[in-house]
Amino acid sequence: MGIFIKNPETEKIVREIAALRGTTITGAIDALAREALEREQPKVRKRTLEEMRAATEAFRRVTGLDKEPLPLRPMTKADWDALWPTGIPEIDDA
Repeated sequence: MGIFIKNPETEKIVREIAALRGTTITGAIDALAREALEREQPKVRKRTLEEMRAATEAFRRVTGLDKEPLPLRPMTKADWDALWPTGIPEIDDA
């Protein structure tokens, strides 16, 4: 499917960008659209290692896991089987 640019000034700008970048008009429009989309999307802030460690420790305190020595002992089949039934029909009946 083609794109019809009705505005001559816009077409001139796109052709100039394509020439400067050494690409086709389609390539220039594609790159420009992707750049604009990236700018418009919300940025995801990356957490630092210190923040992740602090969050992990807070989770361990809230859940009581801080009382367990590290490393945690592996879950046995008996431990796993003791989790069932959960009381949640969607899970128990699956």
